[in-house]
Amino acid sequence: MPLYYKTILLLTLFSINSTIGASCLSKIEPQEEGCNIINILENSPETFQIREEKLVSSSHRVNITEIIESLEVQHEQQTITIRRNSNQNNKTCPPFCIQPMSIGKVKTVGELEVLEFIKDLKKKNLKLFIDSRTPKAYKESTIPGAINIPYTMLEESSKYKNKIIKLLGGKRRGEQWKFTHVPTLLMFGESEESIHIVQAIKNLLALSYPSTKILYYRGGIKNWERLGLTIY
Repeated sequence: MPLYYKTILLLTLFSINSTIGASCLSKIEPQEEGCNIINILENSPETFQIREEKLVSSSHRVNITEIIESLEVQHEQQTITIRRNSNQNNKTCPPFCIQPMSIGKVKTVGELEVLEFIKDLKKKNLKLFIDSRTPKAYKESTIPGAINIPYTMLEESSKYKNKIIKLLGGKRRGEQWKFTHVPTLLMFGESEESIHIVQAIKNLLALSYPSTKILYYRGGIKNWERLGLTIY
């Protein structure tokens, strides 16, 4: 990516983040015995049962997803219920639900791919490494090389959305956006429980940003830290 392009984007984002202030931050801060393949195929209608129900309001309730509470499976002549540990980090779902591995046709990557991407940031090509968390979270810690474009700036109601999309190379054509020469974005959030990064990517796709130009680091900064990798 040309140096002037990065400089303009970083200065603009710094200006935007500086104008957000404490009020905006508070707004955007807000998971059979001897079993073999033949047995599984023969018993498939009864083998797995997914419980789907609307969540009840409870500080101790942790679903797998917003609609999946648990999954029952036959294991060594017992019925085992797979569920999440309700005491883990005192989190609830929602909002801390397990997110899907894939978002449309966007490619999901791991830490080694992230490192390769960071290495390529030194070259003069169109690549941006994006921390989509809040400005407050970004200032506390981030992955080296990342810039901050908060997920809230890509929401339909955001007054910064059009400016951000233009900085990413989008051109307005009536009510539609056109993306021709745009950077490849590697985006991450807090963890694989982060709905915000998923929604940020979906918002870009809804605007017709090419899915081939977006990479999704699902593990987020929590997985980066868990592996002992450097944070800034």
